[in-house]
Amino acid sequence: MNDTLHPNKYLVLAIVSLGTVLSGYVASSLDIALTNIMNTFGFTMDNVTWVLLAYSIPYGATLPIMGKFGDQFGRKKVYVAGLVVFTAATMLVGLAWNSASVIAFRILQGLGAAMFFPNAMTIVADAFPPEERGQAMGMWGAFAAAGAVLGPTVGGYIVEYVNWRMLFDSIVPIAGAGILLAVLVLQESPRQAVSRKIDYLGGITLVTGLSALIVALSQGGKEGWTSAYILGLSALTVLSLAAFVRIESRVAEPLVDLSLFKNPTFTVANLVGFITFMALMGGLFLIPFFLRNILGYSPIRAGLSLFPLIGAMILMAPMGGKLADRTGGRTPTMLGMLILAVAMYSFHTMTADTAYPFIAVRLALMGVGLALTMSPLSNAAMATLPKEKMGVGSGVFNLFKNVGGSVGIAIFGTFLDTRTTFHAAVLAEYVNTASSAASQMLSALQGGFMQSGLPAVQAKGAALAVLQGMIAKQAAVIAYGDVFKIVAFIAALGVLAATLIKSDKKPAPEEEASEESDENLVAVTNE
Repeated sequence: MNDTLHPNKYLVLAIVSLGTVLSGYVASSLDIALTNIMNTFGFTMDNVTWVLLAYSIPYGATLPIMGKFGDQFGRKKVYVAGLVVFTAATMLVGLAWNSASVIAFRILQGLGAAMFFPNAMTIVADAFPPEERGQAMGMWGAFAAAGAVLGPTVGGYIVEYVNWRMLFDSIVPIAGAGILLAVLVLQESPRQAVSRKIDYLGGITLVTGLSALIVALSQGGKEGWTSAYILGLSALTVLSLAAFVRIESRVAEPLVDLSLFKNPTFTVANLVGFITFMALMGGLFLIPFFLRNILGYSPIRAGLSLFPLIGAMILMAPMGGKLADRTGGRTPTMLGMLILAVAMYSFHTMTADTAYPFIAVRLALMGVGLALTMSPLSNAAMATLPKEKMGVGSGVFNLFKNVGGSVGIAIFGTFLDTRTTFHAAVLAEYVNTASSAASQMLSALQGGFMQSGLPAVQAKGAALAVLQGMIAKQAAVIAYGDVFKIVAFIAALGVLAATLIKSDKKPAPEEEASEESDENLVAVTNE
């Protein structure tokens, strides 16, 4: 019966997952290619961040709008159009001729991704019956996250051994195949019987507020959180979003129906999604830096080191979905967030001598926690929404996750800098030339440099530089430990928030059949 109602559901899942994998892959692999792009087009450290912001601003700011368009004009149509825009923009980034063209094409990339990502999530939810939706959302979520982790690995190899342009050009044939399959296989959702009138003023205030927020979060660490620039952006964010809420509560046909937040399960799912991605993106921001800066891994080795996280997510995501289908979203989400909190806390014990197998175990544990969290959470957010609002609901849910990730990177990056500075000052106070241990180490280092042929004065300077480097590295190790503890605390807050998710346990198919038989028997008896 379900197969008749939902034909080609696994093929639909595979096609939609292809697009989301490519989106995550391109977005994350750019981090590896940034240095090469800087050298090609003469970007500086001050302005190269706009290559990243050119994607994240249009993507994050238009997610609810694109989800609304999917509800209104057809999800397949908006999904395919988004994938076409994303593919064309990706190809153009690879062909870019100057810095302005790179930024312009990255903006198009972000818009394309915003068009297809929330509608992809809704297409998967539409294709599967309710009793299988959790497992399907789990598999889709795992592939989406896998794309983000594959960027530093496959992308890192292409950048190091081919060139950065091939990073973008190489996905065009795959994306083209995804577009063709989407056109041929996906079925269009019914258009909603509503006016085609668009709330332009609401859209302008929403995009303005979210754009200002994303820029403030991304630039706060560099510009200073109390600078006039960041405070001005913060004020613009508050005023724009306040205006948006006022407009949406008064307009006859709102862009984002604020009544969605009267649904407690949807609201809590967004809150937990925000917290989860705050912890996830904070962790994924910290771990590669630790592997490269503390353990000395190469970019490719650091990327490959994240595979236990991918493998655990892909293997465990269907189980998380099945658990959600059987017990509802609350139990697996709480369990997943608890495991994620434990995994993040375990990272604080890493040192400059930690062997990779111990790191791999922690990464696998992190993947298990995410797999048990994301699919039940996505299903909880979507399951209680009417079909005509699933697109905009998906956009809002993904927006909360996106903003949560941006907040996590901004806050934890700032924490890492401040804690490193603090611990470096403390260590420098105790480890100085008056310290006997420091004096002995300096003497040993100076002697080693003198044996290699350096004059005494130069040998002493080199020894001091080595000692200062050791202090800086140890300060960074301690700072990473501090920040991982904070990330774990944030994840633990997600456990508490998940307790508010409504438990919507679904009866097993045999129980449903039994209930139907009983109802039929009662009806016959009454007759």
